[in-house]
Amino acid sequence: MRARYWIYRSCVYSVMALAAPMALAQAAFPGLKAAVDAAWQRSPQARTLEARRDETLAGREAAQSWVAGSPTVGLAQRSDRWTDQNGVRETEVSVAAPVWLPGQKAARESLAQSNSDDLEAQIAATRLALAGEVRERLWAVAAAHESLSEAEDHQRHLEAIAEEVLRRVKAGDLARTDGMLAQQEVLASRGAVAAAEAKLQEALGRYRVLTGQPSIPALDVEPIAGNIAEPHPRLAAVRTTLQRSQASFQVVNRTRSDPPIVGISMRREQDNLAGPASRSIGIAVQIPFGTAARNRPLEAAARTQIETATAEAAQAEVLLNEDIDLARAQLDAAWRSLEAASSRASLTRQHTELIEKAFKAGERGLADLLRSQALSHEAGVAERQQKVALGLAHARLNQALGILP
Repeated sequence: MRARYWIYRSCVYSVMALAAPMALAQAAFPGLKAAVDAAWQRSPQARTLEARRDETLAGREAAQSWVAGSPTVGLAQRSDRWTDQNGVRETEVSVAAPVWLPGQKAARESLAQSNSDDLEAQIAATRLALAGEVRERLWAVAAAHESLSEAEDHQRHLEAIAEEVLRRVKAGDLARTDGMLAQQEVLASRGAVAAAEAKLQEALGRYRVLTGQPSIPALDVEPIAGNIAEPHPRLAAVRTTLQRSQASFQVVNRTRSDPPIVGISMRREQDNLAGPASRSIGIAVQIPFGTAARNRPLEAAARTQIETATAEAAQAEVLLNEDIDLARAQLDAAWRSLEAASSRASLTRQHTELIEKAFKAGERGLADLLRSQALSHEAGVAERQQKVALGLAHARLNQALGILP
């Protein structure tokens, strides 16, 4: 009864969803969101992406520094102690560091910010992909559960028929072969129930591996979102990758050579042992010159990244539109298939009821009744599976639209 209740409730939600599309908030599906959160915590890729946040933070802090590399400290001393011994002494202490030029620093900061934005977009796209996998496995469990419920209902009905047949065999109204045939059908239905239980356990096992949850949450058909999520995680991921490539190219353009080195030194000099010591401060600047041999490979690599990211962004937009159109077509097909499956199930049930009445009245044989029961069972399975397929079609359309639970 519980399975019938949530399937009925799912159909009600489906009608409401198609009658009035609505934008979805993240809190719209608490059960689905909890499952996605659990899968996210178990995902190695998610752990890696979140750990990279520290890398991007460190990169942004480094880009804000005027120092382009590690500072150096130097110490030099000169003396004639081992030669003329006139008391000449000279000591120099220096500090030097490479520094960014103003344009170079701004380009580095822009690249660091682009790296951070790209990482966040990749995290959102990965979470969306994981949500799609959770949706698929949730509805796979639902399909297996419905198959088991229908198999159990069919078994109970065949057992009731077998009891009626055996009673009539003992009364002499039916032949022993009819009793044997009825028992064979019962045994076959028990095998079907066992197979359905195995498939349900397999589907649950795959769901547990993905999420770590022992059972699926309350499953409702998702209302269809009115618009594409803005920004769509898949498009945002490829666009931020393009922006990162462009920022990298700007860094190459601004950094035509190695960073200049600025140093400051303090020198103490003494000409003889009796003479006074003098002190002086020096400032030094070393400016490297860029060459075509150094810059051309870097520029070519940066341009290659831009061309690749541009092509991927264009392709992603085309694929996204195709996926959305396909998901809408599949949803429409699921609705039409459900209508046909429901009509067929209704007719087969009516047909079976008439055959049962005729069988009890002795007007139809057992073979006709069993064949009608088999057709009714097949139609019932098809109807239940089509209801699950409709729920999956809703989930796939929201997935294509970029709706994160």
